Amino acid sequence: MSLLLFYVVLLGLSALALLLVAVTGFGAAEVEDRIFSGVGALAAGAYAFYLMFQFQGGTYFFFYGALFLPAYTAYRLFKGFRDREQNRADRQTMKAKEQAAGEWRSARRW
Repeated sequence: MSLLLFYVVLLGLSALALLLVAVTGFGAAEVEDRIFSGVGALAAGAYAFYLMFQFQGGTYFFFYGALFLPAYTAYRLFKGFRDREQNRADRQTMKAKEQAAGEWRSARRW
């Protein structure tokens, strides 16, 4: 029975983490990632609720994918933060180039 409780706790934590990403968009790179996180949170939370409060005994399905979903989300978050930092650096570089070009043009005017 302790394995079932451990699984339910992990499912609940997975659902909370995925729901946080889906609602806030915390580091998510694309809308599809938020939708995927929301669907995963709903599925994991519903199954955890079922196992905790409705399950009367017998057999249950141990979905390993439900435990790997937060790892995938963490990977996508890391990638989203990395891409955001890269885009920020690119914008700063472009702003500096535009400013330098403007200064060059103003110095070359007659």
